[in-house]
Amino acid sequence: MVVPSLKQFEKLKDARVVLNSFGIENEVCIVAAHWAPKKTLRFITELESKRVEVIIAAADGSAHLPGMIASLTTIPVIGVPLDGTSLQGMDSLLSIVQMPRGVPVATMAINSGHNAGVFACQILSLKYPQLKEKLNQHKEMLENQVESEDLQFSKK
Repeated sequence: MVVPSLKQFEKLKDARVVLNSFGIENEVCIVAAHWAPKKTLRFITELESKRVEVIIAAADGSAHLPGMIASLTTIPVIGVPLDGTSLQGMDSLLSIVQMPRGVPVATMAINSGHNAGVFACQILSLKYPQLKEKLNQHKEMLENQVESEDLQFSKK
């Protein structure tokens, strides 16, 4: 997972919770596309050598980090727009979702670290079949939660 600052990681913590719950090894790096472009380039080079299989990149404002990373690697990039400006994340969302042809970024909802984590698991499940079972259990848990809430509501 990549974020431009420690403050922004607070909004991405749910992604790490999901990855950990699925038993997926992960790490967080602070990399800023505008403030530290040379570090960003080094970071991408290191990712390639570490055999990283999916990247979750979050940013607010102009949110160039996910797109910059996607332009420098063939590793799938999941972009998470964050609400760090007066535009409440809409600027970030549009920046990440409007990538040019040939440089895709899978864009999640604003502040949706949880979905980024689940989507990373879905990508990895194509290579690691044991994740498919965990994903099916996750979906079953969501369904059971809805059933339970409906039952509680109907008793009122």
